[in-house]
Amino acid sequence: MMMMILPLFSQDVSQERMVRFALWASTEIYPGVEEPEKDTFSLPVRKIREISPFILSGMIYGWKFEYVPYDKARGVPEYFEFTPLNVLSDSEISSIKYAKPWVEDSRLYCWVEFRRSDPQIHIFKGWESVLHPRIQGEGYAPLAEGFDGIQKACGEALKFAVRNYERKWIKSKPKEISGTVLMREPPKIGVAAGRYKITLDFFMETDKIVEYKTF
Repeated sequence: MMMMILPLFSQDVSQERMVRFALWASTEIYPGVEEPEKDTFSLPVRKIREISPFILSGMIYGWKFEYVPYDKARGVPEYFEFTPLNVLSDSEISSIKYAKPWVEDSRLYCWVEFRRSDPQIHIFKGWESVLHPRIQGEGYAPLAEGFDGIQKACGEALKFAVRNYERKWIKSKPKEISGTVLMREPPKIGVAAGRYKITLDFFMETDKIVEYKTF
């Protein structure tokens, strides 16, 4: 099957003060939604508003993660979990702007814009000024999962990025690695072979590496 990638959107403003990225939602019925809403755009608008604070939390405050690598010899299954360091407040959510909407291929697109406060700029500059590793990952999830799929794909992208870092820079496979990340660039969200494809770039800070004492 030929893989189709939606055009990714160029960023034409500095991300230091104004965070800006494109987001879209299908105008068709989502899984679990039995009846269409009266307004064609009510549902995609609501879905865009639901996912924007989650993505912005990774760009403004960061996400924390715990990762246990798969180890066949020890019979250890892979485990990965991530959560926002801080959830956006109601006032922060109300300050998100949704600009220049357009419709294409049964999807509603718009630019999501958020102006960082001075303390939030300080957070970003703190990450940028320290020699944190820069990691990148891609994640996928079925389109049928709707916006739950976007969150799942973000988690997959972060896990992939952490796993690649662990394999490249940590000599012996750790029992557990935990840390925090801050999204350093806007997400690239597209579609590949009927799945969401999300590419994320992070600064990473390792909080803890637990090694196996013996084999």
